[in-house]
Amino acid sequence: MKFLVLTKRRPNPLPVEAMEPARKWVQTRLANKTLDCCYGLVTGGGVSIVNAESHESLMKTLMEYPVARYVDFEIHALCDIEALFEEAEMLAGAAAGH
Repeated sequence: MKFLVLTKRRPNPLPVEAMEPARKWVQTRLANKTLDCCYGLVTGGGVSIVNAESHESLMKTLMEYPVARYVDFEIHALCDIEALFEEAEMLAGAAAGH
């Protein structure tokens, strides 16, 4: 499963010593394909696409993030766009009586 994860900083300051472990955490997960992508937002925080087998697996991954206690996560489950279009077409056909 793929999840869109928005990361928003809490008002408390991030400790400087947490930055390098956070960078390495992201680099490792990009390399092992746990993360498809990861971007910082100019206004603070970031956005990433995370691959996880379940919601529980996703939460475990996010809680391993070295600065997890300094951020809030907004999570959205994603689906393949073609599957979404196919489902919409099937529903439209059923509603039309086809």
